[in-house]
Amino acid sequence: MAVQTVDLEQPAQRTVTTPWWERNLAWLLVAPMLLMFVVFAFIPSITAVLYAFSHIKLQRGGMVRTLIGFENFERAFADPLVRQSAVTTLKWALTVTTVEILLGLGLALLLAHGVRGRAIFTSLLIIPIIMPPVAVSLMWFFMYEYTFGVFNYLLNEIGLPSVRWLSDPNTALYAMMAVDVWQATPFAFLLLYAAVLSLPRDPYEAAAIDGASRWHIFKTVTLPLLLPVLGVVVLLRVIDSARIFDKIFVMTRGGPGSSAYTATLTIYVEAFNKYDFGYASALSFLFQIVLIVFATIYVRRVMADYSAPRDV
Repeated sequence: MAVQTVDLEQPAQRTVTTPWWERNLAWLLVAPMLLMFVVFAFIPSITAVLYAFSHIKLQRGGMVRTLIGFENFERAFADPLVRQSAVTTLKWALTVTTVEILLGLGLALLLAHGVRGRAIFTSLLIIPIIMPPVAVSLMWFFMYEYTFGVFNYLLNEIGLPSVRWLSDPNTALYAMMAVDVWQATPFAFLLLYAAVLSLPRDPYEAAAIDGASRWHIFKTVTLPLLLPVLGVVVLLRVIDSARIFDKIFVMTRGGPGSSAYTATLTIYVEAFNKYDFGYASALSFLFQIVLIVFATIYVRRVMADYSAPRDV
């Protein structure tokens, strides 16, 4: 009996093609961020560096850029206004950072030790930091006003003469420092308050058993445990306070005269009042280099001691 065989054709295997967007999904997800980085960070940075080595001349129909090498940088190191603004910036950063850290630490320790109404006080303390800096500056400007300001009114009520808070070179800078301290202290307070609440209780119980005083406990237990957070707060506040611009610009425009000029305000004046964009770019470049060097040294020398693993 013959067996008939049937040759069944094998069905053709279909190749499943992955859509292009699925193959490149990772790049598509980061593309908006990369585009924003290139447009708003990379290109402006490269342009600023080119401007720093150039002389920019504005004229009808466009801008003429002439390469002049390191002439802008040589001019910056010889400019007395730049040296003055550098000293003012350093004084501002060190003063306000120190005061804000001390006030923030004091408030954090006070509220962390069972103060009644702690939630209400915490909510009130964070109000300054959420207010716009321009609105804060205008508010304090009118409070400092010589003729009808609230501070001079209080001084007159107790028999003291009025003070020209913002028009006297001896008081203007410190009056504006007080505004920055008022608004930025809640930032230090929030970080330190969270750190205080997260401290372990075992060292405090051991110190209490040994009969240690509150000052001794703070010096030997609380402060060493808070040093890593304090180091971060100091770094953030120094960098942020060194870039101060809005309060000084709104309240005195750097006056009286140029007594309150900081690095950022000097850069603004050179760029948008004198239209010397090349020189302003050189100043910006130097200012950025100083901040980067400071942050790098601080992180490697100071923060490394707290982040290094310790032997148990």
